[in-house]
Amino acid sequence: MRNKKWKKFNSLTGKCYSNLIGAEKDAGCWEQAFDLLKEIVLEERQKDPGFGLELEQLEEATDYEYDIEGWLEDCLDEIDMREEKVLLLKMCDNLLDLFNWPEYTGSDLKFRKTTALCELGRVSEAAKYCREWMKKEPENLTAATAGVYAFIETEEFDAAEELVGRFIPDRSSCTEENDIMFTAASKLYETIGKNEEKQQMEDALEKYDQYLEKYLTGSDEDDEDYFDELPFN
Repeated sequence: MRNKKWKKFNSLTGKCYSNLIGAEKDAGCWEQAFDLLKEIVLEERQKDPGFGLELEQLEEATDYEYDIEGWLEDCLDEIDMREEKVLLLKMCDNLLDLFNWPEYTGSDLKFRKTTALCELGRVSEAAKYCREWMKKEPENLTAATAGVYAFIETEEFDAAEELVGRFIPDRSSCTEENDIMFTAASKLYETIGKNEEKQQMEDALEKYDQYLEKYLTGSDEDDEDYFDELPFN
């Protein structure tokens, strides 16, 4: 039998989406729903230690009735937008502890955690976290990008530049796979006063944005040729 608290969770998430459109004034529903989700999962694991060990397994166990993954993403976005960084960090830590994250699947969550740490002024902790993350996943571009941002904050500029050079050796080829690193590199070079390198990053980002806009709008008959040249195809 399914835990009766799922019904309350469903009601709370409904309030959350009402809050997004201004129909529900109590913004506390986001944290309430998050805490209730954690409570339900822990209760279920007392009965079955293997219950919902990964988010996808939790979705399967509830017959995809609550779109838990989608709601969690919306919840983190909302808390981030409200700049409640302490709460955001708590949620990230809770999720990282509550579920198993096979390699790479938790990258967005770990990136959020690193950003929250930096914005809270806990920059040394952020840099240490990124080093441990990169040690476990040395080829993870998201981890490396988080590392660049953290190293900028700790003024470890050589370490940040090494990551940029390793992950985007061709500084003119910005794609959907590596645009986040180009953005981080632009900030790095601006911070350390390397204007020529910063302009390289900006030019590559602008070129990619132009390709993407033309592709999405179908405004140029040569769009397919443009994208055939990009390395992510």
